Amino acid sequence: MDENKISLKTRLAIVSAGMISFMGILVETSLNVTMNTLSNQFNVSVGTVQWITTAYLLLVTIMMAAMAFIMRKFKFRSIFIFSATAFIVGSIVCAIAGTFWLLLIGRMIQAVATGLATPLMFQIINVKIPSQHVGTYNGVASMLTSLSPALGPTYGGILNTLINWRWIFWVVLPLSIIVLIMGMSSIDIPVQHKDGEKLSFDGFGMVWLSLVLIGFVWTFNEAGLAGWTSAAFWISLIISILLLASYAWHNSKSAREVLDFGLLKKKAVWLHLVNYFVLAFVNIGISWLLPMVAEVNLHQSSMVAGLLVLPGALIGAIISPSTGSIMDKKGAFLPLMVGNICLLASVVLFFFLNNVMTSMILLALFVILRIGVAFSFGNVMGAASQQVVPEKRGDINSLFNMMQQYAGAMGTVILASVVSSLELHGGSTVAETRQGSAIDYLILSVFAAVALITVIINKSTRTHVAKKSLTDSASSVVSKN
Repeated sequence: MDENKISLKTRLAIVSAGMISFMGILVETSLNVTMNTLSNQFNVSVGTVQWITTAYLLLVTIMMAAMAFIMRKFKFRSIFIFSATAFIVGSIVCAIAGTFWLLLIGRMIQAVATGLATPLMFQIINVKIPSQHVGTYNGVASMLTSLSPALGPTYGGILNTLINWRWIFWVVLPLSIIVLIMGMSSIDIPVQHKDGEKLSFDGFGMVWLSLVLIGFVWTFNEAGLAGWTSAAFWISLIISILLLASYAWHNSKSAREVLDFGLLKKKAVWLHLVNYFVLAFVNIGISWLLPMVAEVNLHQSSMVAGLLVLPGALIGAIISPSTGSIMDKKGAFLPLMVGNICLLASVVLFFFLNNVMTSMILLALFVILRIGVAFSFGNVMGAASQQVVPEKRGDINSLFNMMQQYAGAMGTVILASVVSSLELHGGSTVAETRQGSAIDYLILSVFAAVALITVIINKSTRTHVAKKSLTDSASSVVSKN
């Protein structure tokens, strides 16, 4: 099928869901540069303010875990309308919030919107786009979801400096209304379950899985508040591990399911999932870390701190669609290798150049990192989707998007906890931030190395399978003769 036969209506449907996702993540990361402002205005600690990001990401993760079922139960158009309306309502609540807790409620409403819209965008691609063009369109989709974390600090820094933080929400409001109208007229995909198919959802398992996800984030938050050697951290960690083990037992015994975790029995799928988790962990985590480094260590304003990551964000966005087309033509291995090598190189250089960091070094290294994310992000999910039958691509979609958001929550809370734990010992804020960022870069380097290894293993596994298949085919021909 020629790409020109992909209708304008289909493209508008993808863009509509994608824009709600984009704006949700944009607002999330734009608030990273307003933490001190919000802390002072609402008279709460920075640790408390951090929950407008952490709690948001957790609820997005929980919503995405349920999306495989939701997309089988409801029409895509209905899901989109609910998502876009929730984003509009949440934006208004946040913009007029007079207390921190009302702001948090508004962010939770927006989390529902993002949690629905992101998997919906990728599933529209799976349903409406021919397989030979899925890589290109996944590249466009990943451009939206990976651009927004990097663009957010720039957007938030400019508005917070020139006007005030409330305009972060007012600016996206009219655009979200336009997107709602556009999506209502372009999304017409029916319910995805087959006639006669019995749909069941493990509600108890969903609650249990939510407790597991919250538990690990809470655990690492405790490390930042009380220290990595504190009893609170270790008790919380043990409880979280027990919750995870008990959920795994429940999931293995239950006839109903939240997500089809059986997909992870396929080696290529779980290797791709690890890669995807790391990409999101690094991308969202470092989008929180770098503005802080720029403000504290490089003595830049929040606006300049945001502008320093803008070139990388734009370059990554520009090349994302073309990296998807490379996968369509050459396969997944080439773009994934290029992307993960760039990712690893950038965070390793951040670590070694930490003590001599300047604004221009920060800018240049972030460009390399964003190129790595652009080459890898959409292609990882696309490659994983190719490993399963079409009926299971919705489950792949939900699983990967859930892990993306959870990786972002974990990336933010772990990197923040490293810096926060150093503050417990007192001393210079600049010195603590420099020391904490060095440890954070080291953590990111280890994660990025693991991601690169998964790509190499996946390649060797596929080569082995291909050779075995060829040998079996030859043996079959010989035996017939």
